[in-house]
Amino acid sequence: MNSGPWGPWGGAGNNQKPNDSKPNNSESPKSEKKSPPPKNPKNDFEDFFKKIFDRIKNFLDSAQSGKSPKSLVGIIILVISLLWLSLGFYQVDTDENAVLLYFGKFYKVTTPGLNYHIPYPFGQVIKKSVTAVNTEEFGFSSSKKKNEDRDFNAESLMLTGDENIVDIEFQVQWQISDIKDFTFSIADPNQTIRKSSESAMREIIARTPIVSALSDGKGKIENETKDLLQAILDSYGAGVRVVLVQLRRVDPPAQVIDAFRDVQTAKADKEKEINEGQAYANDIIPRARGEAAQKKEQAEAYAKEVVTNAQGEAGRFNSVYNQYSKAKKVTRKRLYLETMEKIYQDTDKVFIDKSVAKSGVTPYFPLNEIKQQPKKE
Repeated sequence: MNSGPWGPWGGAGNNQKPNDSKPNNSESPKSEKKSPPPKNPKNDFEDFFKKIFDRIKNFLDSAQSGKSPKSLVGIIILVISLLWLSLGFYQVDTDENAVLLYFGKFYKVTTPGLNYHIPYPFGQVIKKSVTAVNTEEFGFSSSKKKNEDRDFNAESLMLTGDENIVDIEFQVQWQISDIKDFTFSIADPNQTIRKSSESAMREIIARTPIVSALSDGKGKIENETKDLLQAILDSYGAGVRVVLVQLRRVDPPAQVIDAFRDVQTAKADKEKEINEGQAYANDIIPRARGEAAQKKEQAEAYAKEVVTNAQGEAGRFNSVYNQYSKAKKVTRKRLYLETMEKIYQDTDKVFIDKSVAKSGVTPYFPLNEIKQQPKKE
């Protein structure tokens, strides 16, 4: 039996008609259904392909043998089938993943590269970028085209923990982390992310005082909102990863912003005056304490000096008194000479001899200068 040009497919030769062959009793369909194989979508699709290729092979064999009147119809069907099967090739880009569906049911996730599936209406491919960062904006729109359906005031006005109203503009950046969950778990992913983001931001602002929201508490608000939003989306099984939550603007409502700024300016001035007063107190009090300690130490030193001098004078007086009680005349003479020495020690002295005064010549002896002259060796 000649296998013909389609022999590698395992079909019959040219001399065999596909419609003339009758199955044996041992190969009847009833005997093949004794043990049905387990249902596996992949095996079903492989069987489907196998049946298609078997039919194409049989049509070609019939056309080549020339014994079938419907050979031309078989060739046409073959060409149409090949064209239809060629539609099943699809390309997944490097930044994408794809979900493959058969009969509307999930089959598998395909990765970047050239892939194949059974074409429509049996198969369907949904491709999504898993590296692109998507941005949702709240309270503002960066696009030039205005969206009239959005109410920016309703998105941005929120109530703080101390029951004040703030006008907030923020944005949320997210990526697809699981394309299967992103495709099947939520019906409208963008709307779900927007509502969840707004809900998370309102909950965090409701815990935060207005002063913290307007000043140094913005980083804390962003981090807490990001964590809460990720937890909400994970509970939905959304297959989304929150990349960033960023506050763009936090202000009081426009109707009271001037009055609020005046209040904030007054508070800032108050804090400034308090800080300046505290700085002056921190400067003057230690300086006064230092000066007081210095004067106290000087007074203590002076007191010790006076007491010591007094004690020394008293001791000297007692010593002189003891000597005086023993030799009064000698002691009086010594005290007189010591006193006169102390008096005349630093005064100018002139010696006048009475014996020569009558001659009219007064000799001058500068005793101080004579005393101060150095001795000659």
